[in-house]
Amino acid sequence: MASVDRDLRLRIGLAWREMRRGAAAAKLKEILYNSPNEEPLDQALADALGVLYQSGPMRMGELADALHISPASTTRAVSCLADRGYAERVKAADDQRSIVVSATEVGRARYRLIAGRINEGLDQVLSEFSEAELDQLADLLERFNGSLSRLSAEWEADS
Repeated sequence: MASVDRDLRLRIGLAWREMRRGAAAAKLKEILYNSPNEEPLDQALADALGVLYQSGPMRMGELADALHISPASTTRAVSCLADRGYAERVKAADDQRSIVVSATEVGRARYRLIAGRINEGLDQVLSEFSEAELDQLADLLERFNGSLSRLSAEWEADS
């Protein structure tokens, strides 16, 4: 494998960090996931709510798989969502030991608000790029995420 130029690797690493943790990213998270009349909702809980909104009721294990998190983390997230009235848990009809979780109407409404803000912001950001640039950006981000997934799998196998 060819080594990436040090300066270029640095630029990419800094851009990636800024996307994840920069001042603009932090402010956007606050704007996207908080509502003036609602308790703040962190991004992880919004992600869980989004999966439930988009996929419908599912078993806890399925939700953990969809979110790529541990069962314990899933239980904590669902408990937080349920405590706020955004999700509900019921025993599965076919297996009383399994729990099925779903978004409540209040949770679906909260997610629609979040998704609307995200779509509005994304539309505004992407409007600065040409159609060809957007196609290239999508291709590159998909490749980048694929590379991260492969690296994660390799490192996990080695440990």
